[in-house]
Amino acid sequence: MKGGFTLLNGKFYREVEPLFSMMDIPRLNDGVRESFRAGNNRIIFARDNFDFLVDSLSAMDLQLPEEWNFPRFVNDVSRLLNKNHLYLSAKVIIHFIPGESGTDYVMSAEEIPSGFYPVKDGGLLIEFYSDGAKGISSYNAYEPSGRAIWTMALRAAQLMSKHNLIILNNNGFACESIGGSFGYLDGKTVVFPSTESQGYFPPVMTAIKSCARQCGFDIIEKKEIDREDLLNADELFLADNCSGIKPVLGLYARRYYTTATMTIAAKLSDLAKNDHLAS
Repeated sequence: MKGGFTLLNGKFYREVEPLFSMMDIPRLNDGVRESFRAGNNRIIFARDNFDFLVDSLSAMDLQLPEEWNFPRFVNDVSRLLNKNHLYLSAKVIIHFIPGESGTDYVMSAEEIPSGFYPVKDGGLLIEFYSDGAKGISSYNAYEPSGRAIWTMALRAAQLMSKHNLIILNNNGFACESIGGSFGYLDGKTVVFPSTESQGYFPPVMTAIKSCARQCGFDIIEKKEIDREDLLNADELFLADNCSGIKPVLGLYARRYYTTATMTIAAKLSDLAKNDHLAS
């Protein structure tokens, strides 16, 4: 049977075993929660993900867990996947939690469709999120900065029967999506939010930008991306660390092509396979 085990500070526990008490609830709401894709018992883009997690902890002023480093990270994920019989493709969730004597970490995994960032057929129907905006913080690029607004935006998306929403910063410019980022195509140029946009940047965005360049596109990063930029784009896609590139079919009343997006997505899949073979 697949699943059933969680890893806490390197030790396995059954999912039905209580790991925390009521007194732990405040600290469980803090820290860093991230997820990433694994294939054939290995982390895809392992070094990018590890470096991103280290940067996230640093931005939150959290120490690295004791004796936790890149080899330990890779080994923990492999042990977790083997223990849960998730040998093909899995979503791994890691949560770093502030503790009394350092930083604890919890890892779990769940099965997802197999493949190395498989290319998605069809497209998403999305909207702008207008009931709130992302505020300025010292860790805008990391998950904790978006956690609260993602929760609110997800409820709004469900009410609107939309797959996702584009979130705006406090200046009214597009900066991220729920749980991820985005890019859009204007002719032979792919535009991404810049680090100054206040948006979240999942680790996979580094690989996506590289794939876009390899496909012959110019890359631009913009601090201010307004609604008209997205509505006038030739193509639009969302991106997250577990799914990779997700083409958008429609935003508001706008409908998009997806040809170039699918080309970049195919390149990402190839890059992930090569990364796996080289690791």
